[in-house]
Amino acid sequence: MSRFFYGRLAFSNLKKNGSLYLPYLLAAIGTSAMYYIMGAISNDEGIKDMPGSMDLKIILGLGCGVMGIFAVVFLFYTNSFLMKRRKKEFGLFNILGMEKRHIGKMMFWELLIVAGLSIFLGIAVGLLLNKLVVLVLLRLVNLEVPFGFSISMSSMVSTAILFSCIFAATLVYNLFQVQKAKPIELLQSANHGEKEPKTRWFLAVLGILCLGSGYAIALFVEDPIGVLLLFFLAVILVMLGTYCLFTAGSIALLKILRKNKTYYYKTSHFTSVSGLIYRMKQNAVGLGNICILSTMVLVMVSGTVSLYMGVESTMVRRYPKEINLSGYDMSEKGKKTLNQIVMQAAADMEIGIEELSYYTDISFTAYKDGQMFYVLAPSESVKPEGEMCIVEWITLEEYERLGGKHVELAEDEVLSYTKNGTGKEEKYKILDKDFRVKEHLTELSLSDMKQEMMCEVYFIVVKDEKIQKEVYELQESVYGERASQIIYNLALNVTGGEEEQIACGTHIQELLEEWVATGEEEDGWVKIDVRAEQKSNFMVFCGGFLFLGIFLGFVFLMATTLIIYYKQVSEGYEDKVRFEIMQKVGMSKKEVRASIRSQILKVFFLPLVMACIHLVMAFPMMNRLILLFGMEDMPLFAICTAGTVGVFAVIYAIVYGITARSYYKIVG
Repeated sequence: MSRFFYGRLAFSNLKKNGSLYLPYLLAAIGTSAMYYIMGAISNDEGIKDMPGSMDLKIILGLGCGVMGIFAVVFLFYTNSFLMKRRKKEFGLFNILGMEKRHIGKMMFWELLIVAGLSIFLGIAVGLLLNKLVVLVLLRLVNLEVPFGFSISMSSMVSTAILFSCIFAATLVYNLFQVQKAKPIELLQSANHGEKEPKTRWFLAVLGILCLGSGYAIALFVEDPIGVLLLFFLAVILVMLGTYCLFTAGSIALLKILRKNKTYYYKTSHFTSVSGLIYRMKQNAVGLGNICILSTMVLVMVSGTVSLYMGVESTMVRRYPKEINLSGYDMSEKGKKTLNQIVMQAAADMEIGIEELSYYTDISFTAYKDGQMFYVLAPSESVKPEGEMCIVEWITLEEYERLGGKHVELAEDEVLSYTKNGTGKEEKYKILDKDFRVKEHLTELSLSDMKQEMMCEVYFIVVKDEKIQKEVYELQESVYGERASQIIYNLALNVTGGEEEQIACGTHIQELLEEWVATGEEEDGWVKIDVRAEQKSNFMVFCGGFLFLGIFLGFVFLMATTLIIYYKQVSEGYEDKVRFEIMQKVGMSKKEVRASIRSQILKVFFLPLVMACIHLVMAFPMMNRLILLFGMEDMPLFAICTAGTVGVFAVIYAIVYGITARSYYKIVG
């Protein structure tokens, strides 16, 4: 026997099964190319020295990990479709005299050809597209594009190793499947699953409970921090509920429809419902996978697009003024000097000041239960009753200077403004000090009032600095070295654009360093934030997430397309004989095609409908999650989500239309 007999036989088999292996090969090439690109970008020397590159590197590293896990699951899953169609062929080889060890050699050569082409062409495509993808990424994050073309040897090696291991593992799995099966079982494997599945009510009810629990978490957990902690639990519950409902719930529903004589005993309904009952046992998991992948695409793309589109509004909320300074534990002399430095910097740069506000406050974390603020020492392990909140204290003088109305306050009286809270308390108590709420304010103008808040915030106006100092000492007695400091806040807008903002902020920083060098301000220190600079860093963060969302969304869409294609092909072969029998017993071709169309539409658009339901239920949770990134623009998020669903539905319909042709071609 020729040394290359098995190689030629393997090549011939792959050629004959081109309609099955070509999509698999293209998917493997695309996946390996994507993995190489993600790794190459994260190791790109031209990006490492750019501002915000560390955040970008972390995001891309996360993407590499997700891509690696996805490649393992995806290629193993699609390999199962190939094996299902090839088992009959292997059984025939076995009956005609080819031993299983010979079949194993043939399978080895087949996989060697597929793996070699996938890895080589994947890396080649990755090399060709890498620069284009880098250009897109840097365009999204508003960074300069470095010149030159680089090849990442480490990414090439890691790609080759990962995908070699994946293909080796699939070969071992395939050999085991063939080795343990008898020839007659291999021949009849295509007919596996024809027995009517039983109604598994336990799984159906479990699916409803899991899905309901996941939806309940998404709808009713309002605390953004709590949402973050429960997010993965909700995802697991929804995934488990989805698979249970597709595998057991769908069969239960179809059998209920079958019992409805008015609905069932119609030609189109009779054939489609009967066909779906018999095929759901083997198709349910695939439909569940399509639903989960579709949901992942919708969630990732809608979330990252809305974050990116909302960068400007997020930065305005986080930094209402263009230049913001915070002086910690500063003396009165230091506060005056800081004001003079700001004025001098603007004059030196010939930049006008449009708005200037300043005030002194103290802010610290507490737990609120009713009218009581609990201050908990870091060493205490017992959490008090109530919800975590932030309490910010300012004096009446500062409040009136910032535009508040004139009010007379006694030493034990306060004004209160609540953000995210109820604002109905009659008094407050912190440790052993009581305050009576004279009035609940409906508005309060502070330079940092519009910052994103993840929990309830209470702004409390006290009579004078003496009371403010007492509150400071109360929290200091509990927190010790971790106590909050008294902060002098100074914020301003300047004439000109972002370049002028950055230039003025830089000059203020230079003058601050000169002031510190003189040693005049020994205790306090100053932090400066320029909105334009922070926007640039935040743009890198959001742009990186958008890139990752689109990148992984495309990969998951590719996986969804391939799964749909294989399901169409698999069901085409399974339904071919069934519909031939229907024609023989009297159904016309028109009736058969109508039944086919009804069945296919129900099967392949059910995951899309279910994915949209998941997205609608997850919308409140997603909205609270993006609050953690500072975005509070729900209308923008809703528009981005609706747009994503619309685009995805169109792509899904196109994919269905293309893959349905393969089904109709097989069925005839």
